[in-house]
Amino acid sequence: MLSRFCLHATLVLALPLAVSSFMPSNLHSITLHAQTNSIRQQTKHYFFGNKKAEEEEDKSYPESKPATYDLRPGPFGFGPETIVYPLLKQTQLQDRKLKVIYNAKKDGWNARNFHQKVDGKGASVVLAKVRGKWIGGYNPRGWASLGGGRSSVASFLFYQKLFGGWQKLRVQRTGGMACGKDEFDAGIYFGADALVIPLDRERPRLMKSRLGYFFECGPEDKSTLLPVKGADTNIDELYVVAGVYAKGEDIPNSGGVSELGFY
Repeated sequence: MLSRFCLHATLVLALPLAVSSFMPSNLHSITLHAQTNSIRQQTKHYFFGNKKAEEEEDKSYPESKPATYDLRPGPFGFGPETIVYPLLKQTQLQDRKLKVIYNAKKDGWNARNFHQKVDGKGASVVLAKVRGKWIGGYNPRGWASLGGGRSSVASFLFYQKLFGGWQKLRVQRTGGMACGKDEFDAGIYFGADALVIPLDRERPRLMKSRLGYFFECGPEDKSTLLPVKGADTNIDELYVVAGVYAKGEDIPNSGGVSELGFY
């Protein structure tokens, strides 16, 4: 039985060599060259990925992976929409017109007013001014007052650098808790403590921040987004910016979301 198997295996292996020996030399070379190229292409695909396919995926599904640190050039201006524009590369808002959906000075410094303005509006950017500097966060999942948290691997925080420009801080843990508390009477929570603006009655302008658990500390090894380490602070200005959608257009994440942490 074993001898028959060995003979069969030998014939199978030898047959291609026997056939190729009767091929013209130039045809034999062409066949070997084509086989080699095929193997190279397969190896490139499996080991290095299909770059074109990855680029297409990035365009159609930009938030399937953590946020990029890269910025994009934007128009000059002082409005909240213009200020956050450079931060939105590789997000679902990158090619969409923006608008302010919540202005605390105009709409009220309280959680219920906040939710009346932002719920169901999809991905949004929180922009706060503290002691002359802008800080905030990007929430790909938005708010809906449905309770619980709304996670996303593409969420990030950001702050204005001392000498201009922006620094993004990615999620530290899978999911990142882009919205850590989606309650109708709770304010803004990125994670449990990374960036918290409760919008409560006693101190409506209060902001807290502790980095390192839900969101990274960044290249400057910051422990907080706030000007003074270990101290809470009050906000001077607070806005939420979201995308502009046509009437009847579907708004991603405007209602319930899964807990997988993806867009």
